Amino acid sequence: MAHKSSKSKESGSRLPVGEILSARAALDASDQQIETRKLHEIVELLWLPESLSEEEMSARILRALDLYEVLKPDGSAESMLAAQMVGTHSAALDCLRRAALPDQTHVGRDMALKHAQKLITLYTQQLAALDKHRGKGQQKVTVEHVHVHPGGQAVVGNVEMGRRGETHSNDAEPIEHVQDVSTPIKAAKKKNAP
Repeated sequence: MAHKSSKSKESGSRLPVGEILSARAALDASDQQIETRKLHEIVELLWLPESLSEEEMSARILRALDLYEVLKPDGSAESMLAAQMVGTHSAALDCLRRAALPDQTHVGRDMALKHAQKLITLYTQQLAALDKHRGKGQQKVTVEHVHVHPGGQAVVGNVEMGRRGETHSNDAEPIEHVQDVSTPIKAAKKKNAP
């Protein structure tokens, strides 16, 4: 009885990354074609009713491209996120526009405003993700151990850096002449030390 080869079992599975990358080199697409595809991806995210004039349609597309370019995406991940952000922004504005229609019902207005709020929240999350990817996210430093030697001073409270290294403390109180801030475990170790 013939035994099926492992290749036939894998025929339905995905290609390994190495094969995909080598296949990309075989694909033929110019930089202009790639940029045109990016343009189409952004345009497909916009609501462009057929009733729009050519000028208004062009203005909406150019505005979306402007919003994309203002984000200055660097690399594929930022490019994908920037396109999503343009779509999210466009959808949020559309929901706000629908909520403002003069013949809109209260239920319709409420639903449109709820969707707009969700989209605006999503946009804020996308912006935070972009900042985090770029290394601009909010950083938090937690200090777990502080040693204050006799005659030293410590500040307890929130300390923020101002311009040119100036420190500003919020509700901070200086502690002077701290005798011993060791925990009982540290004190026992010191006592038993040779």
